[in-house]
Amino acid sequence: MKDSSVTSTLRGVLSKDSDVVECVGSVDEANTFIGLAKVFSGDSETKTILEEIQRTMFKVGAEVSSGKPYLSQKDYERILELITDMERKVELPASFVVLETNETSAMLSVARTVVRRAERRAVKLYNEKKLRMEVVEWLNKLSYLLYLLALKAGGGQR
Repeated sequence: MKDSSVTSTLRGVLSKDSDVVECVGSVDEANTFIGLAKVFSGDSETKTILEEIQRTMFKVGAEVSSGKPYLSQKDYERILELITDMERKVELPASFVVLETNETSAMLSVARTVVRRAERRAVKLYNEKKLRMEVVEWLNKLSYLLYLLALKAGGGQR
């Protein structure tokens, strides 16, 4: 069996160990964990939010893969709206807390940390002038939203 160690992206054929392919993979992995958290959640609002986020993550992946803008200002404004709404609904802890109190909060916590890894990969691409800062910022906001959703799932509601 022979593997060429290259893959096709919207930028063209790249080595599988390229920074672009690494970031695309991290975004895909994050989206998969978001989907897993959605499946575990029994809360319809959380499921709806996670489904929306998954669809936006497709844009993030396309932008990373292509180097062309897919994520819009509207997408950024929407995640800020979701954060503001969730901040009204959950009690923010005064110190570090263990988020993982049930299956849903644990899955959301894992999804959050995988998004943070994708964000770090995106920062590298931004520093190499291969990705817009808007993608980095959106991923940063997403990790915070997932934190808030994990708090909610763990019973930290107001």
